[in-house]
Amino acid sequence: MDFLYISPDFPPNYAHFIEQLNLLGVRVWGLGESDFYFMPESLRSALTWYARADLNNVDAVQHALDELLRQKKASGYAGNFDLVESHNEQWLTLEAIINEIYGIDGIKKQDLPRLKKKSRMKQLFKDLGLPVARGERIADIKQAMDLANTLGYPLILKPDEGVGAGGIYRVDTENQLKSHLSQIKEDYLIEEFIEGDMVTYDGLTDYGGNVVFENSLVYGDGVLEYVLGKDTFFYVSRHIPDELRTVGRKLLPLFDIRRKFFHFEFFKTGGIYMPVEINCRPPGGAILDMMNYSVDDDLYRVYAGMIARGQAAVEAQKKYYCCYIGRKEKHYARSHDEILSAFGHCLVEHDLNPPVFQQAMGTERYIFRSPSEAEIFDIAEFVLKGHNQNADRIKTIRKNTIERKNSPKG
Repeated sequence: MDFLYISPDFPPNYAHFIEQLNLLGVRVWGLGESDFYFMPESLRSALTWYARADLNNVDAVQHALDELLRQKKASGYAGNFDLVESHNEQWLTLEAIINEIYGIDGIKKQDLPRLKKKSRMKQLFKDLGLPVARGERIADIKQAMDLANTLGYPLILKPDEGVGAGGIYRVDTENQLKSHLSQIKEDYLIEEFIEGDMVTYDGLTDYGGNVVFENSLVYGDGVLEYVLGKDTFFYVSRHIPDELRTVGRKLLPLFDIRRKFFHFEFFKTGGIYMPVEINCRPPGGAILDMMNYSVDDDLYRVYAGMIARGQAAVEAQKKYYCCYIGRKEKHYARSHDEILSAFGHCLVEHDLNPPVFQQAMGTERYIFRSPSEAEIFDIAEFVLKGHNQNADRIKTIRKNTIERKNSPKG
């Protein structure tokens, strides 16, 4: 099998996909922006060939693809690539274009609106009968102001296409809204502000769209709040509520997600799961590693096996809750040594984040795991002690968790 992988070196942990594919005999052809010799040696060795190009430049990408295909033919491997993958939403459009040009099975250009545009996702959610935040795409300032008056403040202003919290604003007043609208040029949506917990339904599907692995995250706050300064706290849960699983699995065929990871975000208000958006990729940062820590298995290997052999076996039982805690450039009550002394038995990873992740994910990251959800909350309160905004939010999540477990549905 000849597999074209876009941006093999970023995010850095995704190099494990290429290494595992190579171990199974898949020829992986890399297309990216980095200097080849700046990549880790283990990644370089796992690539059959690599071509460097500005991935935002269509002509440059075409030249790089021509180079890869020439090398492929010279090596005795005729024909096009069998599959194309990016695992990065930024390059989803490029993935679709390459599939279209070379007739490769996978996402095509006509699929992009439902996979990238939040306004299209919202309509599909509504068509399925699911509750959504009130709001719509705005055409001009007058419509925006009329909609804002109808919905009331605070509001969320977000780009129709975007990744993470990029370009998203919380708007509390009419003057703030006018100021933001005078500066933005892309298509934007205005939505009511939803008070509720943020949770996810994530996983991996096979060639037929069947779920191979599933997961759920519970966020301390939304990514926007993390970008605006709050310390980062979220965790992999050991349990997926039946209602969340049901809604998540309804969305998979609606968006035709096959042989890919997925990351669906929801607001949980009362007992209702309200879809926010879907992502046709793994959840970002270290979350894939957190999933591995939660089950003592390797999803990089599982994905490679699914691609190479059409089947994959993965440990389904969550043995641990696994939490991520990001600390920023602030003063904290507990030192690193105190953290190790108190909870070193639960610590599985501690490191600095790449600069590009630090605003949202913290300067340094801690990843802990425990079979006890209560201990996860204890750890978070201990590590982040010194900021009441964090302590109050963690206590709220703990309270909501206890109430959920004591409810008739559990």
